[in-house]
Amino acid sequence: MPGNFGQKILKTFGLDDNQHGHGQGQPPQQYQHYQPPPQQGYPGQLPGNRHIEDGDRDLHPDKHGTYPRLARLGDGSLLTSFTHFQGKTRVLAVSRSTDGGRTFQDWGEVSRGEGDVDNVFLLEVAPGTVLGAFRNHDIGPHGPTYFRITVCRSTDAGRSWHFLSQAAEKGAPNGIWEPFMRLGRQGEVQLTYSLEFAHNNQSTMMVQSFDGGATWTQPRCLHGDCDALRDGMNGIAPTWDNGREALVMIFETTSFGTFNLEALISYDDGQTWGWRHRVYVPPQGHNAGAPQIASFADGSLAVIFMTDEDHNEVSWTQNASIKVVFAGPPQNGQIQWSKPTVICPHTSHWPGIAPVDGNTLFATFECEGRPKAKAITLH
Repeated sequence: MPGNFGQKILKTFGLDDNQHGHGQGQPPQQYQHYQPPPQQGYPGQLPGNRHIEDGDRDLHPDKHGTYPRLARLGDGSLLTSFTHFQGKTRVLAVSRSTDGGRTFQDWGEVSRGEGDVDNVFLLEVAPGTVLGAFRNHDIGPHGPTYFRITVCRSTDAGRSWHFLSQAAEKGAPNGIWEPFMRLGRQGEVQLTYSLEFAHNNQSTMMVQSFDGGATWTQPRCLHGDCDALRDGMNGIAPTWDNGREALVMIFETTSFGTFNLEALISYDDGQTWGWRHRVYVPPQGHNAGAPQIASFADGSLAVIFMTDEDHNEVSWTQNASIKVVFAGPPQNGQIQWSKPTVICPHTSHWPGIAPVDGNTLFATFECEGRPKAKAITLH
């Protein structure tokens, strides 16, 4: 989307802004807004077969909502979070499954508010202790006036929640959005989010907590602070490159004016990033954005995203549906991505993806106002 105030308002409903950046190990790339090249599919057959189930699973028995995310706890249960609307109040709802994701029941509530409360992401940091990070912005008559990434904590597996900390906060005009969390090798919480440096420049930032989310380091830009692109909505998945531990970060960006998907690789547990490359470029004038990423136990990858490439009218982000691309693990810093496969052909938005077990990922998304999921299994 163009970098303007209208984009910030769309973010209020789960959207992400974008810019560009280069990582460690590469010189800066000068991206131009030109007609994208033909999409290159995976050159060979990916090992194994990936099956996408036909039907949808409801992530809550009766609530509507958007921006669904899923986390697997150490006890085998699954938690899902999503934004539920009650009049002017936004509720960050949590549901739970104890049968492997076949059914979900109402479970808890991270927070609620009448401001711009959205983008909740869950992470278990100790047995039964779960963090929920979300955007929590004050809204004035002309838009956001103050921006926060707020963290709440549950010590009873997501049932009850209490305020814990502000991972990041700042005044207007440039915003912060879309937190993502993972555990680093030292057990620290790595929280990444999108920060606008300017209307045409957004980058991925990271703060770290070494005390379970109670306090946070100063924000550090991971890539792209000097590039006039809008990188955003990042997600990170672990994998291997010829036996070497690696992380792959997915994000949307604006290399061609509209949104496309790109990725970075880290070989030092997320401290530095490089090997930037394109994951998916939609046809000219169309968008592919709001991505998330997960890995199977064999290190192969799946990136879920929403795109308007099959819609006659480009009205981003309203006209969109959900697709997925796959790849094997990196090979010497190179990743070959497949052509996209449809997850939900209907109007659908704000997907997530997370492992349920070594051979099963759950793709989550909003369809017809309801939080839904589909299993992707590797055989």
